[in-house]
Amino acid sequence: MSEKKINILFVLIQIHMGGAERVVMELIRSLNPQRFNAFLAYFEEGELTFKFKELCRGTFRIPKKKGFDVKAMLRLSEIIKRYNIDVVNAHHYMPFFYSYLGSKILHKRRLIYTEHSVPEVRTVVSSKHKKVLGFMLRHTDSVVGISKEIGDTFKNSYPRYTQKFQVIVNGVDVDRFANHVDRDQLREQWGISPSHFVVGTVANFRRVKNHACLIRALNQLSVDNPHVRVMLVGQGFPGDLENSEEELLDLINTYGLKEKVIMTGYKDDIAGLMQAFDIFCLPSFSEGLPVSILEAMAAGLPVVGSNVRGINEVVCNGETGLLFASNDETDLARTIERLINNNQLRKSIASRAHYYVRLEHDLKRWIYRYESMLSPS
Repeated sequence: MSEKKINILFVLIQIHMGGAERVVMELIRSLNPQRFNAFLAYFEEGELTFKFKELCRGTFRIPKKKGFDVKAMLRLSEIIKRYNIDVVNAHHYMPFFYSYLGSKILHKRRLIYTEHSVPEVRTVVSSKHKKVLGFMLRHTDSVVGISKEIGDTFKNSYPRYTQKFQVIVNGVDVDRFANHVDRDQLREQWGISPSHFVVGTVANFRRVKNHACLIRALNQLSVDNPHVRVMLVGQGFPGDLENSEEELLDLINTYGLKEKVIMTGYKDDIAGLMQAFDIFCLPSFSEGLPVSILEAMAAGLPVVGSNVRGINEVVCNGETGLLFASNDETDLARTIERLINNNQLRKSIASRAHYYVRLEHDLKRWIYRYESMLSPS
């Protein structure tokens, strides 16, 4: 008689192409289908709707009004009961908050909270929600931070529950990011000539990602390096208070850089699109542990990142990438120019980064840790 499969309900705020969403998609895609059934609940629609429908046994959109919405909480509880969910894995604080009633109070199911954002943790532990989170931690089975900083913040804020906190750094399927496209043809599609040097990034247009710093650096670089182009893969979302897309467009127009900036909008073939880049840049003000940097390393790209926690946990300056002072466009321009002028440096950094990501962020190890946690003890 075969062993009963474990029904897992992943809970997300929205299903746009963001970091947490890509992590959950990779988890669902990689979990052993002989042992696990994956379901997904979310509060806001996005462009990943159909992809998640293909991967999951069931997907559920939960309408939610602004502020506290008890109906949304009860709807989530109904899903847990109806589909006999064994374990709920909520990603980010809001899904965790809304999952607690149904998973721990009404139906006594296992609950795991995965946090991806350093600013979110800091906001929660410095607000009225600190006591709420402390109450919920009593019965929560496990809390996962995707970076050491997130793990440390939880442990320092709630020392009583230290045994419940663990760090599981993101993993990436390195082989999926091997060069599998015609680079010249791909670049031609985007108006990129063989002589252009492309600085690319993959991040939705939110102020925390600080795309503006990269545009200001491009403005400086263009004086002596007119062949440099910046390729931005991502989008802004209407209604998002952090949406920086309009500000970014204004800045590009102010500097007269429209012909030098390629904005692709939403794209799902990140592995293919990265082959158009010469280097990868992430100028964020803060990060958890950015999947996009791990993917860039897997794709064989030298990485430039702001010297902030999360990024500097994976980018060792001069070894697996180069770091620049956060929000300092002059330092960023100087760092990019260093790579433009030194092909050997680009190759050596890319090689070491590729070795590092395969060694430290192997997909199989990452999945093994999640499967162990999701399985009954």
